[in-house]
Amino acid sequence: MRPTIVVMRKPTRVATAAVVLVSAVSVLVGCTVDGKPTRGPVDLDLGKYGSMQGQTLPDATTESAWAKLRAVRLADHMVFPVDVDPGLVSLKMPTMPMPVPKNLTLSMPDADTLPSMKDYQYGFSVSAGDKPNDFGINHMVMRFTDDRAAGAALTEWGGLTSKPKDWYKPGGGKVSVDGMPADAIVVHRVGSTDGSHKYMAVARSGSYLIYTWADSKDESWAKRAVVTAYQKQKALLDAIGPDDPSRNPDPTGLIRGTVKVGADDRDPTSETVWGQRGAALLYSNGPEAFGELQKAGITVAAINQTQAYRAGSAAQAEGWRKYLIKDFGDDTSRNAASPRDLSTATCVQKDDRAGCFVVVGSYVGEAYSTTLVDAQQQISAAYTFLKTL
Repeated sequence: MRPTIVVMRKPTRVATAAVVLVSAVSVLVGCTVDGKPTRGPVDLDLGKYGSMQGQTLPDATTESAWAKLRAVRLADHMVFPVDVDPGLVSLKMPTMPMPVPKNLTLSMPDADTLPSMKDYQYGFSVSAGDKPNDFGINHMVMRFTDDRAAGAALTEWGGLTSKPKDWYKPGGGKVSVDGMPADAIVVHRVGSTDGSHKYMAVARSGSYLIYTWADSKDESWAKRAVVTAYQKQKALLDAIGPDDPSRNPDPTGLIRGTVKVGADDRDPTSETVWGQRGAALLYSNGPEAFGELQKAGITVAAINQTQAYRAGSAAQAEGWRKYLIKDFGDDTSRNAASPRDLSTATCVQKDDRAGCFVVVGSYVGEAYSTTLVDAQQQISAAYTFLKTL
């Protein structure tokens, strides 16, 4: 089935006393002895977010935390969807780190039951389609303990991919496709309801598995997509250097400049800090975003309920904010009111979503919600947190 859920970039320490104080005070307007009006203390509306500052992330000393950290780092080595096809500009779920085998079932039912999953270490998935949702891909990279374990997983994953499914028409099966390695397993099916062509390809590259699912009414497009995704992904994996041994997920403490995700809304992207290229993966045009991040001097991005970025300078931070506004907006978007007593923040409304953006020195805060008031409250809280960094 084609992924249809659009990715929303967000993806506990009590706020400092100063922050709590700011949220509690009221605006007091009085008069001086000469009768001129005076302005009282700033009254930011933080809503429920004033006590939801992102926590300092501990070192990844547990197996699960280490897998999550390595999965996030893998994002720096994933192919951008638009590099597979320029039309793949609408990000879908699952676009996320895959730290445990259970995560893989979002793309492949029963994947976590395969015997080879005992040797699974971590992975990453990216999904995208065109704007009309006529074609799309789900693309994953999975890391195993060694080459041999990845080879065993290739055989089992290929078998799972080849199994008939209710949502496919009878027939179809394994095919040979030029451009794929000899031991790759490629399966072609036709959707039982929409008649679209589904190509599923799995191949090994050292201790990694590369899996791509492509869907289109145009069979040649689906076939070409799995080959392009494999070839470009393999080149990225071949260029990976030695594993980073550091278990510190946030050396700069940037996560403290974000609003944390509520307990009921957490997912594998919550409370994570991404590298420059990995962060670009979360934008509709990854290569363009990558270039803008480089221009802004941003090397890491904190992903939480709100996002935080540290640019090379205040001027570079302003440039990145302008890009965020441009990326969020379209022909239907319109400027909206800034949050109360935070005129430096810019808010935009588009359809049923609102986004707010603020620069604090060399930092940039970013917040999204389904209502303008909520986005305003989030960015106001993010502003207070960024000021403490």
